[in-house]
Amino acid sequence: MDAASLLLLLGAICVAHGHLSKVWKLSPRELIDYRAYRDVTVLHFRIPEQTFTASFNFTASEKLMSSQLFSGCDPRRVSLFLKYGSLPVINPDGAKFPDNFSISNRVSMYNAEFQSNNTPVILNVTSPDPGDWFAVAFLSYTDPNNDQILQQGLSPNCVAMMESSMSVLIAKDATVVIPGAEISGQIDANTQSDNFKFYVPSGTWMVRLNFSSDHCDTASCLRMSYAPRAIPDPGVSNGNCESSIACEKDFIPAVDSWYYVTVSASHNHSHSPIRFTLEVSFLAHNSTEEWTLKNTTTMLPHLKPQEISEDVALLIEDLQNFWSLVPLARQSFSAFFTFNYHSEQTEENKSFFSINVSAHELTMMQFEVNHISDIGGTLTFEMKLEEDSNLKNVTANLYNVSVVACLSYQARAVPLYPQDTCVNYTGDFSKTKIQVNSSSETNRIGSIHVPFPEPGLWFITLKSFCFNNDSLPTNCTPDQGTLNVSLIIESNMCTADNCGRFGDCYSYMSGGFIFSTCVCKHGYTGWGCSDDSKVTSMVELLTAALLLTISNMFFIPAIVMALRRKYYTEAFVYTCTMFFSTFYHACDAGEDIYSYCLMRLNVLQFCDFYSAILSLWVTLIAMSDLRSVLKSIAHVAGAIGIALGTEYNRTSLWVLVVPAMVGVAVMTQSWMWRCKSQRSCYPSQKYWKFYFPPGVLLVTVGLVCYSFLQTKQNYKYVHSAWHIIMALAIIFLLPSKQEERSARAKSDESVCLPPLTCTSPSWKDNKFLKFVCWWER
Repeated sequence: MDAASLLLLLGAICVAHGHLSKVWKLSPRELIDYRAYRDVTVLHFRIPEQTFTASFNFTASEKLMSSQLFSGCDPRRVSLFLKYGSLPVINPDGAKFPDNFSISNRVSMYNAEFQSNNTPVILNVTSPDPGDWFAVAFLSYTDPNNDQILQQGLSPNCVAMMESSMSVLIAKDATVVIPGAEISGQIDANTQSDNFKFYVPSGTWMVRLNFSSDHCDTASCLRMSYAPRAIPDPGVSNGNCESSIACEKDFIPAVDSWYYVTVSASHNHSHSPIRFTLEVSFLAHNSTEEWTLKNTTTMLPHLKPQEISEDVALLIEDLQNFWSLVPLARQSFSAFFTFNYHSEQTEENKSFFSINVSAHELTMMQFEVNHISDIGGTLTFEMKLEEDSNLKNVTANLYNVSVVACLSYQARAVPLYPQDTCVNYTGDFSKTKIQVNSSSETNRIGSIHVPFPEPGLWFITLKSFCFNNDSLPTNCTPDQGTLNVSLIIESNMCTADNCGRFGDCYSYMSGGFIFSTCVCKHGYTGWGCSDDSKVTSMVELLTAALLLTISNMFFIPAIVMALRRKYYTEAFVYTCTMFFSTFYHACDAGEDIYSYCLMRLNVLQFCDFYSAILSLWVTLIAMSDLRSVLKSIAHVAGAIGIALGTEYNRTSLWVLVVPAMVGVAVMTQSWMWRCKSQRSCYPSQKYWKFYFPPGVLLVTVGLVCYSFLQTKQNYKYVHSAWHIIMALAIIFLLPSKQEERSARAKSDESVCLPPLTCTSPSWKDNKFLKFVCWWER
């Protein structure tokens, strides 16, 4: 269909439908980076019936939460996926889905990519199914191995927020068509399209649409389109019929739903009045006869009394005889999304049941997935060809027998062989195929897994096929074509194998809706934690564990030097730093393979951060060369303040910066006092030339590595280098022996203020120096 024709049809329909009205609005929702499905933000909408167009409006923006160094946020990329019925099944990280997962042949999904720059993004859906629609949104996936590890405070603390709303264009009321009764209409310059609807009850085998019109001046001046549950989209070719006189359409319908038929003028119509007739018939299985019409209204729910014809309707009991339907019973369990279906004759507490499948007729069953409460897990259908005496007798005369099963949503599908598909005459509905055969033990079992199944009716259709010794299809005799198969129809949280060896199954809530998903470990990814393409090798895990733990041994020289110089408090703190850093990384680095946790990881992390910052503090206090009283106060005050900051937010940059700035200020003031009181350079020239510069250089390099260069991929190397650099910096920066420094200061103990030559009114009035002098006395 060309663009001009589509625009003409849309314009004609929109004129008839009216204006766009907003019916749904959501409060702003926070978006986070995608690392696993648990990170999605769920958005829920409900579309009214007879909606021709739904317009979804999404606006993402950045909000600056807190920052001392930055005043704005850069826009980030946002990903959004939208679909009818249940949550979208996606893999933004490109991870492989588990085997036998039904991802294609599902309800259509819409997606959008945009920036969080406060620019609205419109997503239009034509002819949407009425009911629940779900969207998942998140900050677009990036490889976490390449993401920079920044300390809080070095980048703005921004939060991405998204506002959502939905507006709909409602079609005018459609004329009800009673099956078996002919209805007429007219298309002219004032009426460019006309809508009709008819209800298809449960049990209907096939529907026939007869459409005829007056002779057109052109080859095709009228167009008929039909679709279940929604006004047909003129741009979709499925189910369309263009003819100058008449056309007939037979199709397997979606049952328990309304079908909508739109008759519209084609783009080359001359706008002269054209009359048409439309008739709907329900057909029997393997027959073209129409079912007898009886006087009943039980098949036509939601109709107003004036819309029901008293002499035309269908009887449910007749429709139930279209085929032999295997009745199923539902068993629900206490866990979320956990239930199964089995035949009514199945023993209690058995998840599987057995049925006979014939080559001469279809074996069918149907079951229901409930709205909201059933859509957050994984639906599993498993089939096994039983190796019994009947199968042995059949395979003794034939090379092979196969059973093909179709799992389809909303409408039945017919299994065919050797075509790798299940046919339902429209190609419009979800359908997946399982094939089992008697060639081997492995081939006798097949399964399908449907993550986040759509709510409504699901159908299973089975048929057996026979093959001769040349592996060619052959007709089955009545005794050959009947086979015994065992079936499992169940739903579980996450996956049927509970996320396997390398994942754990969790339930999450977002937007008021609960869903289950796997949380993978050891580098495994994917819906069932079965994709090992990004798994860290055992060598890399061992290397990371060894580097991050053994690198702490470089604190031993600093500890020994501190003990030799009688810095006992400092030596104890360095020992604690080495100990807790070693065991923290031993617990965290090996991904539960090469790991050992002395205590809870959270406790070890606190001790690691706390002792590392405390080491910085006691080193600066030691460099300050304070008197014993001031030194004791500084140690206790620092220990309490650092503990408070570490517990408040141990990953914040300011937990490190504030103690460092205070320590440097104390050290600078102390050195200035020494220089003034001793009238000489302090510390010694040797310290300034050979120890202080390399120490400061090492600290600078270490801070740059720690703050700016770390990524998840190089973490084991850069962070190990940070351990080594900071341990070496202590060796350079820690002053000489305390008794030597005290001896040098004895000559000045009686001097509280500089000599007279250095005294000036401003110096004598220095209240801080007077306080220090008084305190030292």
